Amino acid sequence: MTTLTIKGQEYEGKCTFKFDRVSDEKYNSQDEKGNDVGGFSTIYMGLLQYDIKALSQFWDCALSHLSSKAKPSLTEIEGALEKRIEEDEEALEELFKEAFKAIDQSGFFKLTVKSFWKNLNMAEGMGKDDEEKEQSKNFVEMMKEAREELTD
Repeated sequence: MTTLTIKGQEYEGKCTFKFDRVSDEKYNSQDEKGNDVGGFSTIYMGLLQYDIKALSQFWDCALSHLSSKAKPSLTEIEGALEKRIEEDEEALEELFKEAFKAIDQSGFFKLTVKSFWKNLNMAEGMGKDDEEKEQSKNFVEMMKEAREELTD
C-alpha cells in the first residue's frame, strides 16, 4: 500500500481507471514524431528516470479516486512531498520506489507494464546505423537497471 501524509492526514494511492483517465487528461506527452505517448507512459518513464515531476504527477493521479472535495490539490501534494524529503534525506529515493512499485506491481496495470517492457525490449538494437543501434541498446539497459533499483 502506497501512502502519503498531507496536512496530517494519510492518503492511500490507488492505480485505477481514474488514475489512467486523469494521467491521459493531464500528463499525456508526445514523442519526437508527434504521436501521443499517453499519461501512464509519461509518468512511468518519468519515475524510471528519477524525474521529480513524475512523483507529483503519480500522486495527483493516484489520489484521483477521492471525491473532488476530499482530494488534495497538486500544490498540497507537492508540499507534502517536499516536507517528507526535507525531513529525511533518504526519503526521495523511497518516494520513487514506492510510486514505481505501486504502478509496476499493480494488478490494474499488469498488462500495460508487461506490454511496455515487451515494446522496449523490441527497440533494443534498433536504429539506422551502428551508433543509433548502440544508443538504443544503452537506453534499454539503462531502463532495466533503473527498474531493478526501484524494485529492490
